Amino acid sequence: MEKFTEFIERHVAPVAGRLGANRYIQAIQNTFLTLIPFMTIGSMALVIVTPPMDYTTMDPGIAQSFMQGWQAVADFLAFPFTIINTITTGCLALWVSVGLAFFLSRHYKMNSYLPVALSAASFIATGFISTEGALMTDFIGGAGLFCAIVMSVATVELFKFLSEHNVGRINLPGAVPPALGESMAHLVPATLCLLAVSLVSTVAIKLTAAPFANLIATIVSPLVGAVDSPAGIMLIAFLMPLFFWFGIHDSVLTSPLDPFLYANLDANMAAYAAGAAATALPCTVTPPFVWYFITIGGNGATLALALLTLRSRSKQISTIGKLGIIPTLFGVNEPIIFGLPVMYNPLMFVPSILNMVLNAGLTFLVMDLGIINHTFAYPGWNVPAPIGALLSTMDVKALVFIIGLIILNGLVYYPFFKAYEKKKVEEEQAEAPAQAEVA
Repeated sequence: MEKFTEFIERHVAPVAGRLGANRYIQAIQNTFLTLIPFMTIGSMALVIVTPPMDYTTMDPGIAQSFMQGWQAVADFLAFPFTIINTITTGCLALWVSVGLAFFLSRHYKMNSYLPVALSAASFIATGFISTEGALMTDFIGGAGLFCAIVMSVATVELFKFLSEHNVGRINLPGAVPPALGESMAHLVPATLCLLAVSLVSTVAIKLTAAPFANLIATIVSPLVGAVDSPAGIMLIAFLMPLFFWFGIHDSVLTSPLDPFLYANLDANMAAYAAGAAATALPCTVTPPFVWYFITIGGNGATLALALLTLRSRSKQISTIGKLGIIPTLFGVNEPIIFGLPVMYNPLMFVPSILNMVLNAGLTFLVMDLGIINHTFAYPGWNVPAPIGALLSTMDVKALVFIIGLIILNGLVYYPFFKAYEKKKVEEEQAEAPAQAEVA
């Protein structure tokens, strides 16, 4: 174990640290975190206007009356709520292109709005122009996510390079308003950026008979397929607690995966809105899949562990449990991770990893078999897992399944927890006489 720990600290941790500090990873992370309200609002709008059951096929009773009332509300709100869903999650790639350019520009201390506007224009040029030269919206949502990221990064970097090297800079007299002077100074760099993306779009359409966004989507499709597979998600579920145990935050791994996860979620939303059965949606691994079904209570699936601490014979563990249970219920498990602790605790190494892998594999299995619905809504990462599972799938069986996983996680944690508890009780008993003498 010591050799393994040393290997991680010497070879993996430095790489993970550099990855976490990478400006592109940070910009992607900040963009998706900022857009969580959009995802929540758009998801809930879709849930409200699409009742999970058809009341006309149900037997008379309270459930049928409830669904009939829900359908009446859905019919009344369908048009405005569909608009809300369309302009939020339905335009995800567009908002990502804007957000990524904003955070990347801020990193470079570029205060002008121009790089953001250029990035949006670049994405429109490469994703919204059809082979006939007309505007299209096929790639405005999750399908265009990777193109949005590529074009935003490329455009901001090109604009920064041209501006820093004063390419074609136009200097106006000092009497000119600062905003106008700054805009004219960047006229040539902006022009060159737009010419470059127009050429990229033209070449892609001429060679592939499809927008550049389609080419990007084709290139990354094997990676998307790898993430949305049992082996892919179980590997992710293995690495997240492994890294966290060594003090490497899981965002190092999950932030680069956000585009894949949100693209899958957007595809499920679109399919569900189009009338597809919730058990037959195209993708399985999405943000709610990760945050509600795998990391139940936070990285390491620690909600079950937090529940065990509440009845501990150790005063220290019991105190930590009382302090940490509420945050952990909402996915904030730092009091348990650092207070118990789980991190760097050899007894918690195996169960924290095993539970995450079990949760990932079992959830993928039951969704793949159609036992519970796939996720198509995302109420937010910090919604308690049982409630989040219910809202993201609109399936009561998902709530029951989460409770089953919590029990399973508790059974896995139990022998390791009891061994750790015994050690802490012995330490407390050994310290008690010394404290009594001091008193």
